[in-house]
Amino acid sequence: MTTFWTENSILTNQNETTPPGEIFDEFCQAIGYYYQQKGYKYTRSRPKVKIESRDLFVEINFWSSRSNMAGSSVGLEILPYVGSKKLKKWIKTNKTGRNEYIYGPTKYDFRFQNIYGATVDFFLDLILKIDKYIAEQLDIADNKKFIDKLLTENSNEIITDNFACYLAMNNDLRLQEFIESHPDGVSSELVAKLKELTQEDRESANRET
Repeated sequence: MTTFWTENSILTNQNETTPPGEIFDEFCQAIGYYYQQKGYKYTRSRPKVKIESRDLFVEINFWSSRSNMAGSSVGLEILPYVGSKKLKKWIKTNKTGRNEYIYGPTKYDFRFQNIYGATVDFFLDLILKIDKYIAEQLDIADNKKFIDKLLTENSNEIITDNFACYLAMNNDLRLQEFIESHPDGVSSELVAKLKELTQEDRESANRET
């Protein structure tokens, strides 16, 4: 990862004339390279890293800023999500729900960074913060354990409507309680549709038995 701070690297030679976009791209590539060594997939065109564990996946997106200024400011916003591969297919099949993302945390101290002039030490410190957060908050190795943890903590960073769809998809008996405890996050139209779909699933299961 430190190979991105070589003698001829943009990150080593950036100055007041270096386009912020070039600095951003190179910095994201350095992050991407690091996480590729840990089993993540890096997407360069829309900078993000992603790793899967059975159905769930962790995706960390990297966004720049419209207020970048050459020579002083290159914004980097770091946004992690947890999503479900099966949910994406379920939404398409049932024409219900928005997207596959069920958890979108925002409360962490490394979300916004100015990476202009960033050194190797700055980079390593940022990577350690991200790694620590993934280990403590985004551990999806056991999918069920992760979902149970979100429900137990009743996190306000759950993406409520998508999460309700996820519970319905899995015929999770906690769906009704979840809906009742999040009246502002699940519309009455979605509630009706989810009840209809779960009822159909039960009837189908009964016929098969």
